[in-house]
Amino acid sequence: MKIVTLGTSSAVPTLYRGLSSTALIREGDVFLFDCGEGTQLQLMRSGIRRNRIHSIFIGHLHGDHLYGVNGLMSTMHLDNREAPLNVFGPQGLLTFLHASFRTTSLKLNYPVTVREFPRGFRGRVLDETEFHVDAMPLDHSIFCLGWRFQEKPRPGVFDLERAEALGIPRGPLYGKLQNGHPVTLDDGRTIRPGDVLGPARPGKSIAYCLDTQFSERSIALAGDATVLIHETTFGPDGVAMARERKHSTMEDAARVAREAGTDRLIATHFSSRYDRKQVKKIADAARPVYENITIARDLQEIEI
Repeated sequence: MKIVTLGTSSAVPTLYRGLSSTALIREGDVFLFDCGEGTQLQLMRSGIRRNRIHSIFIGHLHGDHLYGVNGLMSTMHLDNREAPLNVFGPQGLLTFLHASFRTTSLKLNYPVTVREFPRGFRGRVLDETEFHVDAMPLDHSIFCLGWRFQEKPRPGVFDLERAEALGIPRGPLYGKLQNGHPVTLDDGRTIRPGDVLGPARPGKSIAYCLDTQFSERSIALAGDATVLIHETTFGPDGVAMARERKHSTMEDAARVAREAGTDRLIATHFSSRYDRKQVKKIADAARPVYENITIARDLQEIEI
């Protein structure tokens, strides 16, 4: 899996930072979390193919997380997209999209499923063979959902020596066992996956918490996650503003990462008041709370 931080600014863009959007790329499919104005330009700059977008997740209905989705969907229409698209978000998202497309007389030429969730919703929003996505309400000035992308457990490592000792011929039977299916050999013996596979390996997980102040719900959503992507709008000088506007400081995000037991924190959604050097100082000041902080940059690729 790979994360591409497309836009890392909060509220307004800067010369160096676009508005909120993050792409998760897995097995060629793209999962887009938030879609601020200008996201489609960032997708082009990153080389991410629009037609590979599987699902879009809009956390809340503030413009810096939302105003790019209708333009992106319109461009995919002009691309003659045929693949279906999922769009998830809070109640009100469908009204926004309908108003936009009705005003511009646009009828999309590809199937779209829009799922809205009422205030307080928590639960599974997408469940596929190899992964699922869960939502949980965060603590922001309006209803806001956080997301967790979770790979399902993968089969254990195939023990080639054990397979050969059992007399299993190389070929398709190996694949069946690796996919969890028992096989029957020519001599009548049944070999079960557990005979040749090690313990199941846990899948990777990404928690996405934008926008929110420090919250126990963020900790629950991010519990033992491989990566936590968390907003870090303010530094120590902005604590009062963070509390008033229900945003997080870098130290707040570090506390969430530490208490959730995540492997890595990706800090993003920086106030335009801070330049790059200031953000680095703010992150360095938070490292005693949680060491493994990655300061997101626009168009940065992070292998997971």
